[in-house]
Formats: sequence, structure tokens, C-alpha cells
Amino acid sequence: MKILKIMVWIFFLTNSIFAKDDSNIPKNMALSDLDIDTSRSGWHLELKRISLNFSSSSLKNQNIYKNFSNNYIKGNSQIVGQAFLDFNANYYAKRFVIFNSLLAEYGRNIIYPQDEPKIDNKTLDRILLSSDYTQRIWKFTDILGGFELGPYVQLGYQTEFTPQVGFNRRKILRFSTGFKIFEGTYIKNLHLNLFGEEDFTYQKPVESLGIQTGFHIQHDIQDNVKLTYLLNFRDFLLNNYKPSHNPQYELELEVRMDTKIYKNFAIAPFVSFYMLKGRYFKQVGTNLFIGVSVSYNQIFIDASKK
Repeated sequence: MKILKIMVWIFFLTNSIFAKDDSNIPKNMALSDLDIDTSRSGWHLELKRISLNFSSSSLKNQNIYKNFSNNYIKGNSQIVGQAFLDFNANYYAKRFVIFNSLLAEYGRNIIYPQDEPKIDNKTLDRILLSSDYTQRIWKFTDILGGFELGPYVQLGYQTEFTPQVGFNRRKILRFSTGFKIFEGTYIKNLHLNLFGEEDFTYQKPVESLGIQTGFHIQHDIQDNVKLTYLLNFRDFLLNNYKPSHNPQYELELEVRMDTKIYKNFAIAPFVSFYMLKGRYFKQVGTNLFIGVSVSYNQIFIDASKK
């Protein structure tokens, strides 16, 4: 747990420097400007997306990564069906935002060949709970449609619905701290942070320290059509995993075009790519999904309409 304690100390040091020293803030973007920003206040509860995805999965070098507990790089190339859920419960105040999210995805393909053993491939399995405190420091109004920027700290827990055969259930506690751009017209989230994590999947917990970056960019092509870009990159600078399943970096990328077909229902072709590089392997493991999803979204409590 030493790494997690260090991450907490880094956040509070960074936050104290930027949150209390107005000299770091341009004159036209002072903290007092945020006191009159009443566009959102209180709780915002939103089902961002619940969907059924149908796609073609194409894996490479998955046999090399057979000892990793990461199910993104398991199974065989095939046509698959997947379920996805993204729910947010956020709280907006004048000088901070608390982002809470639940992300869950599951994909499985079971084939019963005649006179042959059953083929059971789990293509996706992830539950991610996270809570994020973000300090509202700077507000830009004339750049890229406007956005806010500030330091943040996030605590997350990752697990899965069912453990893989031969593995314990994946359980990872992750602490992150850094800076992010958020609540923009186009840039919904762009972050750079240090992370520390404790992996309880194995009998002896494994610690990691690394750097992470990513973005969520959205562009409205028409009133009922929007293009979404999602990227997440995690580089493991230090860890004590065994050489057989020691990660060096991983990358997730998705491009999706949502078109509303009826009220809150949408259909979206998408391309999703995952890459994992082992520290002691020359080749990378990849998984490419190309498919279409049918999704639904709904706002239960709107923080901008109070």
C-alpha cells in the first residue's frame, strides 16, 4: 500500500499549490469567475449508455499472453455479442465536482459443434467503479468551445462478473492523481495522471506505479448524429508482477458514430481496438472489434435545470 499513500500525498500537495495561489491563474480566469457559474448545481444522474453490441473480434498473439488475467486478450477471432453499461452520478459545486461512475461490459460466445466439445469464449468481462474529486480551478470560454481545467484525484475498483478458468477473480484497487480538462463543448474529458494500483487477483498482492492519459472527444455532426472518440493509455513504469504476466503498457481506442433513431434510442457503427505489451515480450497482443451497437440513454436528474 506504499504506492497508494504516495499518490495521496502528491494530490494534496498539487491541489494546495494551485487551488490557493491565484498567481498561477490568468487575470481573466480567476477563481472568482467560477462563483457566478451556475450552469450546473447539485446532483446529475444520467444513464450515459446501455447497449447491445454485435461485432467481429480479431485477436493476434493471444497465446503469448495466456498467463495474463486480462480477458481482453483471451479467446478466438469470432462474431460476438456484448452488453455495455455506463452510469454516472455526479455532484456539481462552485469550486469542485465529484464524478461517480459505474461501467460494466460483458461478452460471451458459446458454440455447440455437432459431435464436438462445446466452445466457450468470454470476449469481455469488466466492472469498473470509480469516484473522482475534481477541483474547479480554471474556466476557458473562448478556446475549443470552452472547457474547465483542474487537478483531480480518483479512486477506482476493477473486477469482473465471472473469473476465468484457472484464474482468481480479477480485483484491482487503483488510485490516480493529475490534471484534467472537462465539461467542454468538444472535449468532454482529457486527462494526464500518475496512478498507483494494488492487484489482489493473486495470492500475494502486486503493486504498480505508472502514468496514464486519455480523452473523450465528441463532435455533433447533425442534431441527431454525433461522433465520439475515446482513448486510454496506461504505462506501467514500475511493478512487481512475475515475468510471465508483467505488463509494460496497454491501450484502448474506440471510435463510434451514434445516430438517434427514436427518442433516446440510437444505433452506432463502431471500431474498438485494444493492445497489450508485456515487458518481457517482443510482440504485442491485440484485439480489434468492428461492429454495430443499439443503445439507450436517459437523464434522471439534470443538474443544469435546477
